[in-house]
Amino acid sequence: MSAKNLIGLFAPASVAIIGASTTPGKIGTRVVDNLLSNGYPGRVYPVNARGGEIAGLPVYRDIASLPEAPEVAYVLIPADAAVAAAQELAERGTAYIIVAAAGFAESGTEDGRRRELALREIAEATGTRIVGPNCNGTYSATHQASIGFNTAHGMRHRAGGVAILSHSGALFSTLMLRAATQGMGLSAFVSVGNECDLTVVDYMAHFVDDAATSCIALIIDSIPDGDRFRELVGSAHAAGKSVLALKLGTSDVGASAAVAHSSRLAGRAEAYESFLGHLGVGLLDTVEELVAAAALVDTPRRIRARASVGVAAMSGGAATILADAATRAGVRVPPLSGTTRDRISSIAPQALIENPIDLGGSYGQIDTPTMFELLADDPSIDVVLHYYHPMSEDADRARLADQFIGSAERSGKPHLLLAPGGITDAERERYDAARLPVMIDTGTAMTAIAAASAQAPEPVAPQPAARPITALSGSGVLDDAVSIALLAEAGVPMTPVRTATTPAEVLAAAHATGPIVVLKGLLEGVAHKSDLGLVAVGVRGDEEVAAQAERLFGLGVRTVMVQPMATGEVEALLGVVTEPRLGRFVVFGLGGVFTEDLRDVAMVPVWASPEQMRTALSATRLGAVLHSPRRQAGASTERFLDAIVTLARWARTVPQLEAVDINPVLIGTDDVVGVDGLIVLADSTAPGSV
Repeated sequence: MSAKNLIGLFAPASVAIIGASTTPGKIGTRVVDNLLSNGYPGRVYPVNARGGEIAGLPVYRDIASLPEAPEVAYVLIPADAAVAAAQELAERGTAYIIVAAAGFAESGTEDGRRRELALREIAEATGTRIVGPNCNGTYSATHQASIGFNTAHGMRHRAGGVAILSHSGALFSTLMLRAATQGMGLSAFVSVGNECDLTVVDYMAHFVDDAATSCIALIIDSIPDGDRFRELVGSAHAAGKSVLALKLGTSDVGASAAVAHSSRLAGRAEAYESFLGHLGVGLLDTVEELVAAAALVDTPRRIRARASVGVAAMSGGAATILADAATRAGVRVPPLSGTTRDRISSIAPQALIENPIDLGGSYGQIDTPTMFELLADDPSIDVVLHYYHPMSEDADRARLADQFIGSAERSGKPHLLLAPGGITDAERERYDAARLPVMIDTGTAMTAIAAASAQAPEPVAPQPAARPITALSGSGVLDDAVSIALLAEAGVPMTPVRTATTPAEVLAAAHATGPIVVLKGLLEGVAHKSDLGLVAVGVRGDEEVAAQAERLFGLGVRTVMVQPMATGEVEALLGVVTEPRLGRFVVFGLGGVFTEDLRDVAMVPVWASPEQMRTALSATRLGAVLHSPRRQAGASTERFLDAIVTLARWARTVPQLEAVDINPVLIGTDDVVGVDGLIVLADSTAPGSV
């Protein structure tokens, strides 16, 4: 879906308000007033059975009496009536219908689900596109089309490059009040509601192509189509656009709230963080951070990927606070070049010339524009940040604003004013006019820089085509021996397995395997065998093998696996999990019997690059152990990484794969081998994302 497909929604020639009201203060009156007060240039048709007049416009008594099929219809009436109105509007030829009413799938009732299905069927049958239901509406600052009842719909917002797509319509007012203090400009806002037809990825497709949009900011409960979303993020980055996201429902309490708030289930927080992060989407936790990051992007001076910051502060304390905040946020504050240090020293001999620079006693006594420009000239600096110390004289404030703005204009690099103590209205007007962001919270500023400069990944090489495991049918947990054989066939290093169905066969298998063996009894439906005494480790000699075999068969097992005894310095976990709509992830970390207690697991999309998997491994405690100078160096770290990459690639080729669990993987100095393995298959007919 390209921009031309939804342009009529954001720049309609005509808008009808179904459920408009002639009573001042009513929602139905506000929607009409909001359109007019924002300078909407098109035709406005209020509809109400009582007729009358609103703001000088005639009120039509029904849809049939409208002089034309409106390009957009905003439906305010209750849910049952809204469905009937949508049907009539669609049959008449309305291109877009925004259903504001609640009472659909988000209600959790059968009637609500029935109504939402009816809306979806109207869209499918007629080609009319439906926004919502259960939404606040849309707003286009680019085209002066405010279609909604939120307080922010009644305000004129500065046109800019940020498109906000939100599963929370009520946040629009909070977002825009915050944006007004940060200098962020808006291209459009969409309250996506329940997404019975148009989804957040449909709107993304529009704004990827929209010339007025430079940043797509998402406030999302979930992503309906992970594969399409991934393609769109790639297209946005290719077009030079940023993508930011605030994921709702990242805690147990928050996830429960997300289910009640909309008709979507909030996905696992770790999966969304990994999915979005590996796509180069800037991740934020609060409205304040989202607006701050968007403001950094919505400037004439483009912020680079993984931007580094040069800081001029007025005190050692401020410099230290900034350095600490940058470290927590993962923002680079690199050393200045020798040339830069020498030049700064020549004009500010009393300054502490590190990065951040502590101007100290030189503050206000030196040629400040030269200081800012020297920072901007340094090749290692991408963003110039000034920790602002309020001045007592208005003339000094004005002079500093002009100097800082001048440095930004001459260098072409992003400049950010951080003023925890605030600034005057006159100062803010100067910075806003220059489209130079001002922030008052140190942590938010650093998080915003990190998110705004999120790095898009390098393209991943094409992977093999998907192919079912044709020898298998059905779904559920596969037999351990079968799982291990399939994983070994895929190239994952696994201990060899022999199976036996009688004590005599166990003894023969032990003779063929080696002097020391591990025996494992297989019971259908039992994944964790050690908890039930179904594992015998370090078994040697015919007498001990026979005794353990008798014991296992006595517990009701029909098959015993025989494996050579494997050893290693470190026990790791390696596996695959599937997140609905997002697809599959390879997981790895410290393993063994304490896996759940340690919770040291990295989660990486199976389509990520080997280098991204290496980075994720290094960030775990397992990675720290493998790279520890106290551990004898060997080839095993690279071999474990190879196993991760191999499993991820294989997972992309098996459509019915649901999960894999290899635990433990034993890592020695040079060797890596998986000891236990389980594969879980989903229903091969069920849709899924690879």
